[in-house]
Amino acid sequence: MNPPRHSKPGVPGPLRTVALLQIGWFAFLSALGGWWVALMSRQAGQIADLERQLGVGTSATAAQWTRTERMLRWEGATFFAALFLTLAFVAWLYWRDSKRARALQAFFASVTHELRTPLTGIRLEAESLAELVPPGGEARVLVDRLLDDSARLEAQVERALELARVEGEGTVFTAPLNPRALVTQLVRHWHPSGSRPVSVDNQVTDGAILADAAALQIILRNLLENSVRHARRDPLSVRISSRETDGWTELLVADDGGAPEPLPRGLGSLFAKGPGSRGAGVGLYLVRSLMERMGGAATFGPVESAGAPPGFQVGLRFRREVPHG
Repeated sequence: MNPPRHSKPGVPGPLRTVALLQIGWFAFLSALGGWWVALMSRQAGQIADLERQLGVGTSATAAQWTRTERMLRWEGATFFAALFLTLAFVAWLYWRDSKRARALQAFFASVTHELRTPLTGIRLEAESLAELVPPGGEARVLVDRLLDDSARLEAQVERALELARVEGEGTVFTAPLNPRALVTQLVRHWHPSGSRPVSVDNQVTDGAILADAAALQIILRNLLENSVRHARRDPLSVRISSRETDGWTELLVADDGGAPEPLPRGLGSLFAKGPGSRGAGVGLYLVRSLMERMGGAATFGPVESAGAPPGFQVGLRFRREVPHG
């Protein structure tokens, strides 16, 4: 099997894209300005030569053409100097904003990381209280609510940390792994936040895909939590299956909780969400970004199976491990 390897670099951020566009624009204007100066200088020289050949040129006209040629060169130099100063100013703005963005990302990641310990402590204390308080009373209702809220906060903090890592272009490693084994382990240890009853049907077949195990667990947890958060029916059923398509292995995560019609536009973009969504619009963005970092892709849409209850489905396309003999 192939050794672990780094993922491809992430998609450039908005600031980097603007900087690259500005460099391209500078190169285009430089070529255009150089061509214009060269053309005008050549035409001025040809006119002066033609006048001398026809005998109509004088020393005064020759001096005039010399001044014109010198003026064109100075105008060209001024144009290029202004263009260079503009690029330097834009480069300084890019450096300043990227430095500020990195500082904000570091602060954001540090704060969310510091929140993990107290939130874990709150959840453990709530679980201890749940064991002491008998079910059915008002106190147990409050304890259950505390458990739900702490689990929801922990999930949000994990999303925030992963978002900071993705935006900071943290390293993602891809290695061959068995998707069925990973999904089985995740389903065994995953517990939904809230009191909604959820059943997860693991129909993934054995195989070998190229993926980052930690990133894939984050993706599947986000999708399960997304189904729980947005489902419109109880009990909720989520089915995780796999299929082979054109050299790819695709994991399908489909629920029967209903899907909005039509689906919101821009799903998978940062902060994109439906009109009635209670989320922050981060979960599906993380799914799409992590899949692209692993060399795959993510698709979002309604459940495709005929006769199946209406629901939401996510397709995760992975590269297959090719055996070497």
